[in-house]
Amino acid sequence: MRSRYVFAALLACFTVLSACGPHETPEERRRAADTPAGKVGQAAHKAAVEANKASQVIGRQLRQAAHDARAGWKEDARKERDKK
Repeated sequence: MRSRYVFAALLACFTVLSACGPHETPEERRRAADTPAGKVGQAAHKAAVEANKASQVIGRQLRQAAHDARAGWKEDARKERDKK
């Protein structure tokens, strides 16, 4: 009886997953990309990729600045300790 429920659940999952797949052919995708909406989508994608690259660069710079600041704090603490 338990295997019936497992089978029914698996069947339902496979049915849902098969319905979620792409339904357009590569030719339809190329035609859709040539429409004004497709071109706007391509431009938005390009902007998102560039923004992601810029955010990664900024993240590296911030990590480096934080590392340098921490090293400075440690150096100041060591000088204070040695001064006493």
